[in-house]
Amino acid sequence: MKLSSLLQLIESDLLTDNIPDISISGIHFHSKKIQQNFVFVAISGYETDGHEYIEDAIKAGAAAIIGEKEKRELSVPYIRVKNSRNLLPILAQRFFDTGTKKHTIIGITGTNGKTTTSYMLRHILESAGIRCSLIGTVNNIINDELLPPSNTTPDPITLHELMYKSEDEVIILEVSSHGIDQGRVNGIPFDYVLFTNLSHDHLDYHGTIYKYFEVKAQLFNQLTHEGEAIVSNYCDWSRRLIDRLANAQKNVFSVGHQESDHMNLNNVNVEFSTEFDLKQAEQQHKVTLPLNGLHNAQNASLSFFTARRLGIPADQAVQALNSFPGVPGRFETYTHPSGATCVVDYAHTPDGLSHCFQTLKKQGAKRIFHIFGFRGNGDPSKRKEMINISSTFSDQYILTLDDLKGMDAKEMVNELHRLQDMYGNKKGTIIEDRTVAIQSIIQQTQEEDWILITGKGPESYKQAFHYPTSTDKDTILYNMETYRA
Repeated sequence: MKLSSLLQLIESDLLTDNIPDISISGIHFHSKKIQQNFVFVAISGYETDGHEYIEDAIKAGAAAIIGEKEKRELSVPYIRVKNSRNLLPILAQRFFDTGTKKHTIIGITGTNGKTTTSYMLRHILESAGIRCSLIGTVNNIINDELLPPSNTTPDPITLHELMYKSEDEVIILEVSSHGIDQGRVNGIPFDYVLFTNLSHDHLDYHGTIYKYFEVKAQLFNQLTHEGEAIVSNYCDWSRRLIDRLANAQKNVFSVGHQESDHMNLNNVNVEFSTEFDLKQAEQQHKVTLPLNGLHNAQNASLSFFTARRLGIPADQAVQALNSFPGVPGRFETYTHPSGATCVVDYAHTPDGLSHCFQTLKKQGAKRIFHIFGFRGNGDPSKRKEMINISSTFSDQYILTLDDLKGMDAKEMVNELHRLQDMYGNKKGTIIEDRTVAIQSIIQQTQEEDWILITGKGPESYKQAFHYPTSTDKDTILYNMETYRA
């Protein structure tokens, strides 16, 4: 591809004349990923400034540099633009030519439930013979191949490369608030945008929940003219979003308990399995979902209605939900030889944690033991509420380390002690090593006890712990093996 073609039709963003007519073989914003004849896009980041790595990019083979600071004397052409971050997704879309591909593109946003809803919807579509790519938190699935994820919403280069590689009919994309705010999905025309819910999360980044909501709502501006907004109407923020979209004359549909909703979720029973009815236009469909919890019935209602809008017959959608295999790290259960049940879940918000405890209570848990921690760079404003929830609903809880994200371990341990002293109670203790915390709880449990381990789900440990395991699931299985021995 020629550099002049890449930058064609974006003259308003350029602060440089005479774009050289040179051939380029790739584009990236990370200097360590630059190869011969790539274009390096220097971005003023939140933690580092890409302009400081321009010489490294040139040494790696960059044929040209795009940046937003004053022109520099370089050995390769330097193209100055107004905002390189905003331009990056446009360049990525143009380089990979994803704007001309004929996928049906579905975006899913919200605080909780994005991953489960995306997996449910993909399972329904694949069961109906529609090939479907998925880009999200747990895995990227492209042409039936599992690829490791980076963020919930990848950077624009990774995202458009994945879309370019996809030969599937449908692409489902989990869209985080960070992904929206940082422009990672800019320029993508969505055929459907789904909203799961909104609750306390990422307020360290957005400041207030009102600003958090405004960012989420922005995604619906990227719907195509005939695109559809489908809203899970189970929280107050959903009604606010529905009203806004209706006033903007968007094609908006909702699923929920209200008569005004286009489909109703009724008769939910989560005592043994999760059974519920879905009523649409006088037709009622009974679903028996292999997952536990009211929140999963809500996720299922959203995926079911979306599948129906895509033309999937109701009986096929019901059959697919009845056979849904679940999502790695989302309420995964393991029965310990002692008779206790261990649960691994990704819950990392107050709302998500509440749903987990409600589900355990409905399952008849005799005693509940909870193990959790906090991300090193996570939202500190939700920590007090999460400790309050755990201290209220668990019989015993342990605060332990999660992903430090560059934070010093001693600093995080001190933070755990501070939180426990201020907001905890006598049920709580602190064990720094996550694997030791899990092991110590399992050794105390007996039949009908439940052990809830939250925060990481299927994610690998980012630091070394005492026992030779790499995930919470591995730690449980390791304990089960040593228990039998």
